[in-house]
Amino acid sequence: MTSPDRAADPVPPDDATPQAYAAPQAHTAPQAHAAPQAHVAPQAHAGLERVGGITERVVLVANFVAPVTVLTSLLLYFGYAGTRARMQYFGVYLDLANLSNLDLALYGLEVLFFPAAMIFMALFLGAAAHGVITWLLSAPERDTLSLSIAALMATVGVLGVGRALVGLLSANVSRAEFPGTTPLTMAFGPALVAYGAWIGWRVSRRQPAGRPSRILRLLDWFGGVPARQIRRVALTGVGGLLVAGLFWAANNFAWAYGAGRAYDDALNLPDRPQVWVDTRERLIDPPPGVTETLLPGAPASPAAVDIPDRPAFQYRYGGLRLLLEADGRLYLVPGEWTEQGRTIVLPHDTDVRLQLVP
Repeated sequence: MTSPDRAADPVPPDDATPQAYAAPQAHTAPQAHAAPQAHVAPQAHAGLERVGGITERVVLVANFVAPVTVLTSLLLYFGYAGTRARMQYFGVYLDLANLSNLDLALYGLEVLFFPAAMIFMALFLGAAAHGVITWLLSAPERDTLSLSIAALMATVGVLGVGRALVGLLSANVSRAEFPGTTPLTMAFGPALVAYGAWIGWRVSRRQPAGRPSRILRLLDWFGGVPARQIRRVALTGVGGLLVAGLFWAANNFAWAYGAGRAYDDALNLPDRPQVWVDTRERLIDPPPGVTETLLPGAPASPAAVDIPDRPAFQYRYGGLRLLLEADGRLYLVPGEWTEQGRTIVLPHDTDVRLQLVP
């Protein structure tokens, strides 16, 4: 009978070699099989998950930053275009005003309202029209109506392309047209032709092999594999003209909007608060509608400049309205703007004193 102590602490026989005694340790072989250390794979997987998480965050941030950057750039550009037209009406070069980016963005907000509303309305109407076209194409019995719509779209698109070419080649036409006519026809003319061709191609796929129509046969070839490269180039051109035309139209609208706002400003100048300007020196040849008054203690003659104890401000000019304040300068215009009107530019410093009169 074996005691518990012997079972717990076996002793090798005297004739057993160390190698023979070590043989029963073969149960450690599974460790050799686990030599690749597969248990480190979860760490690598976790590392990949961390990299994937970082990549997703970067993509998320980029998807947010890119539209914001584009929108900010559009605000600055359209604000610049509209404000430039607005200031040019009063004879002010916007480059000399040196407006800040914040000012341009604020001016650009009011310019973007109408074109943004028109773009979203066009997207809504376009989605609705595409839904109707998709419904028409879903049934072969409506192919005749679908082809009629495709022909109408292609015809309108060709006419739009022709009108765009006239506006591009004739400066007199582009100057006299309604703002945005040439760029919008350039943008939507090729798009309508392409969409009409797509409708015709969808119909041509359901026609029998021996169909007599050459137009449908041409559309079937254009939508096939041999014309794939031509189709890609054509679609790239259509997309480029669409984007360029929309930007051009928005620029024309911004300029027209700025000129319209300037005209409204000129009409409403009498309703603005009046500005009294006190100066140390006399203004040379002020515009019509501006009054000059000598302040108490000022010399009656401009040559009398050596009078002791003369006041710091000697001349007061009334009948002015503030048009703009930028970069330490005041842009003042007469209260009644006429063709002979001019803009007075004064430094906004201690040499000028202002009073606002409601």
